[in-house]
Amino acid sequence: MNIEPIDRNKSVPLYRQVEELLLAKIKSDEYRPGDVIPPERELCKELDVSRFTVRKAIQELVYKGYLYRVQGNGTFVYSKNIANRPRSGSHRIGVILDYCDKELESRMLNGIEEALQEEQYSMIYMSSGNDYQREARNIWQMKDEGVDGLIILPAEDQKDSTVIFDLKTEGFPFVLIDRRLQDCETDCVMSDNIDGGYRATEHLIKLGHERIAFVKNQFTQTSSIEDRIIGYKSALREYSLDYDHRWVYSIDPRMSREETCAAFYGFYKELSPTAVVAVNDYVALDIVQICREKGIVIPDDLSIIGFDNLDVVRHLPVPLTTVAQFPREIGRCAARLLMEKIKAGPGSRERSVIRQVVYPVELVARDSCCVR
Repeated sequence: MNIEPIDRNKSVPLYRQVEELLLAKIKSDEYRPGDVIPPERELCKELDVSRFTVRKAIQELVYKGYLYRVQGNGTFVYSKNIANRPRSGSHRIGVILDYCDKELESRMLNGIEEALQEEQYSMIYMSSGNDYQREARNIWQMKDEGVDGLIILPAEDQKDSTVIFDLKTEGFPFVLIDRRLQDCETDCVMSDNIDGGYRATEHLIKLGHERIAFVKNQFTQTSSIEDRIIGYKSALREYSLDYDHRWVYSIDPRMSREETCAAFYGFYKELSPTAVVAVNDYVALDIVQICREKGIVIPDDLSIIGFDNLDVVRHLPVPLTTVAQFPREIGRCAARLLMEKIKAGPGSRERSVIRQVVYPVELVARDSCCVR
């Protein structure tokens, strides 16, 4: 096998160059219909590129109908003309979420499935494990299996959003849920996180609190988190309270339980907040546990508001005030929006118009906040 070297100085992505080289060999009949193409390892060595790059190039050619895969046997050149091969109309939707065992994601999945079943669509589900590379592999695999469209809850750490950008460029129907991607305007369905952050902070201000902290996880920065912080800052500004960056505290996931507890307690003793807005209920639960261990009484010493309205928070010894999201409705809306895009067809105005749906949130007042 002799493949021309790729040009690393080109502006064209490496995987696109690999795709073009392989396609040229298919069109020139060097790779004839029914032939198996060289293994990925061999292509990587010949082209001096990563397995990730080769796999992505092959996946694109699979989706476009030039290649097909047989488990355990390799990747083959199609023996039929691409124009005669159906690539859509499967009435199957691919759903990729970050996790499958979390309450909000489960509710979203239920909503998606309900809406799809109403229109006789079926669903394939995969979990990215909150890893952007695994998310990319899931996308390729689902396209390979012939889904008509995708619903994606993007991984938090989007070091490379190329695959999602490519979906948009190709005009492949997809809808994001819960999070937007920076610099990539797409169809999206999400909660009104700005309003949620605002409502939580305003509730505490109206109870007389002025020293209000915002607590989040370090290294996690999604559009949802950014919007909740925007809402928090907006409420402080609206009620003429000064914002100080020190009031936004990040829990370091690399720390042990003891280190996390000691670090937060140090923050609490130094700045003396009377209330905390937690970025989500999981963080709120961490703070509740720290308070128990350090003898901080909720809500007398520290008022706490979460975000999500997980089932567990209403069963705490001090039931948690929180901001409720409606994930089932978000899932249903995302599925309906995607089906509309699919039915509209390629090149239609309906498919090209970007729609971002923002679902309202609701403050659920319980016992974890008190008048200051």
